[in-house]
Amino acid sequence: MGKNVPRLLCVPNFSEGRNEATIHAIADAACSAGVTMHHLSWDYDHHRMVMAFSGTPTQVGRAVLRAAAVAIEQIDLRVHEGAHPRIGAVDVVPLVILRDISREQAVAFSHRLARRFARQLQVPVYLYEHSAFAGRPKDLPTIRKRVSAGIEAFPPDFGRVRMHPTAGATVIGVRDPLIAFNINLQTTDPAIARQIARQIRQERATNPDLQGVRALGFWLPARQTAQVSLNITQPDRTDLYRIVQYVRRQAQALGTDIRETELIGVVLASDAARALQTALNAPTMAPEQIIV
Repeated sequence: MGKNVPRLLCVPNFSEGRNEATIHAIADAACSAGVTMHHLSWDYDHHRMVMAFSGTPTQVGRAVLRAAAVAIEQIDLRVHEGAHPRIGAVDVVPLVILRDISREQAVAFSHRLARRFARQLQVPVYLYEHSAFAGRPKDLPTIRKRVSAGIEAFPPDFGRVRMHPTAGATVIGVRDPLIAFNINLQTTDPAIARQIARQIRQERATNPDLQGVRALGFWLPARQTAQVSLNITQPDRTDLYRIVQYVRRQAQALGTDIRETELIGVVLASDAARALQTALNAPTMAPEQIIV
C-alpha cells in the first residue's frame, strides 16, 4: 500500500470460538475484500474469535460487511454459551487509525459503515469511543450493560429498536490503539484470577503502571486454568512488561504464578519497544529497531 493512502486497522470480535468451519468462513469472507490479515485466533471457553486486518477504508468496510453477513447467517446467540461478555454475534467492530486519515474522517466513515451495517444486515448498531454521539455512553462495558438491561430503554444509534433474533446487536466505533492481553495462571482456582482482576480495577486510578487497564478474571474449563484477561486502553501511558510483573507479584502472593500469556490481535511497534526496553533494562529502544 503506497504512501499517503488512508489505512485503518480493524479488530472485529465475533461470538464464535468452537466451530472452525464457521470461523474460517468468516475470516475468508473478510480476506476476499482485499485487506491484509494480521491475526486470527479463537478460544473455546470464551467462545469468541478475534481478527485483525488493515486496509483502505473502502476495503475495511467491505471486509466488515462480508464477514458480518457470514457470522449472522451461521451464529445463533440463542444457543450460545461462553465466558466472554457479549451482546451480538458480531459483538464489537473497533476501527483504529494507522495513517493518512484524520480522526474526523475516520469517525465519519464509521458512521457510514454503522448505518449501512444496520440497514443491510438488520442488526441494531451502537457507536462507541470516538464515534459515539454527544450525550451517549462511550465505553464498551457501559454499552453492554445498558443493552443487556433492555434495548427499548437504550435505543441503538442505527437500526430498529429491536434485537436481531439470533445475532443480537453490534457495537462499532473508532478507538485508540489498545492491547488485548491474557495471562493464564498456574492454578485451577478462578477466585485467584478474579481477585487479581479486582485488585487491578481498584488500583488503576492511583498506580501509574495500571492506568487504563481493564481486567476480568475467568475460569477456562477446556484448559483447566484461571485467566486474568486484560484490555490495556492507554498503552502509550503504561508498559506491558510492568503490567505482567504486577500480575506475577499478585499471583505469587496468592500462592501461584503465571503459566503463559497470550496477545490477542496486534501490538504497535512503539508499545512493543517500550515493553522490550523495560524487560531488557535498556536505556533506549526505538520502534525502528524492530524489523518485521
